[in-house]
Amino acid sequence: MQSSRAPLVVFDLDGTLIDTAPDLAAALNHCLGFDGHEADALDVVRPHAGHGARAMLTAAYERRGLTLAEPDMLAALERFLGHYEAHIADASRPYPHVVAAMDELAAAGFALAVCTNKREGLARLLLDTLGLSSRFSAVCGADTVRNRKPHPGHIEETVARAKGAPGQAVMIGDSAADIDAAHAAGIASILVDFGYAPDARARAKAACEISDYRDLTPDLVRRLLATLGAG
Repeated sequence: MQSSRAPLVVFDLDGTLIDTAPDLAAALNHCLGFDGHEADALDVVRPHAGHGARAMLTAAYERRGLTLAEPDMLAALERFLGHYEAHIADASRPYPHVVAAMDELAAAGFALAVCTNKREGLARLLLDTLGLSSRFSAVCGADTVRNRKPHPGHIEETVARAKGAPGQAVMIGDSAADIDAAHAAGIASILVDFGYAPDARARAKAACEISDYRDLTPDLVRRLLATLGAG
């Protein structure tokens, strides 16, 4: 039986909806500078920007042949997150054409949600600061759920909080974590190839791939939902 609930488009946040890498890199370089290290270039940091603060710090210190002991890591995380929260949208901006695409989807009757491995409070602060929060029926962060992406429960909880139906939802992301979670949840997925980590695994599993948000049309989403329903 067809659900009466609005079809749902779920966005990953970092590297998908918003290019947050500049402000994340600034937070990382704040930590590196505190420990007497030179800053990393944005291009070096960008591939790691969607993996979370701990992973970014681990990678940065490994590039210097160092491993942070857990007490040092916890202190670095506190510095990172404090700096990031204070500068969360200095340079972070929505990707080109995504706001227009969301306008078109909403006008066509789609609901929108965010499923991110960022902490929910930081995700909401970022969306609030950029004036985007009111567009989303739900924002589900890494600390909102027991298991974050790539666990399917993260997307399933986001769909539930947005009052959507799994068979009428599509996930948009830039990484294998996004696409694997959608696949495991039985939800169609779209990979954005301009994000931080669109690797071969993500490309292989995604239902389709886009290079520009002008390609994210209501017709495309309807076709994916129809294909999912037929399967």
